[in-house]
Amino acid sequence: MRAAGLAWLAAVVLPAGLLPAEAAVTQTIEHVVERGETLWSIAAQADVYDDPYLWPVIYRFNRDQIVDPAQIYPEQTLVIPIALDAETKARARAEAGAP
Repeated sequence: MRAAGLAWLAAVVLPAGLLPAEAAVTQTIEHVVERGETLWSIAAQADVYDDPYLWPVIYRFNRDQIVDPAQIYPEQTLVIPIALDAETKARARAEAGAP
């Protein structure tokens, strides 16, 4: 049931091409936000993406609870899709202004 819900969320909330194929979307981790963290710092963590420019993926996947990507709060539990394909990474990095 959880996997189906995540696939639905991705289809409804996220623009096409910003997340990996549906099969990969069902692979997620949960991250509880700690004081001082940002989407940038979470995306940069080695156990997440190891790339801060992938923060738009986290934002878009959690838009049901994040109104402004510059404002996340301690104790929020974010669901983070993993196993991103190259196209998803490239689009997110472009959106984030990666060099």
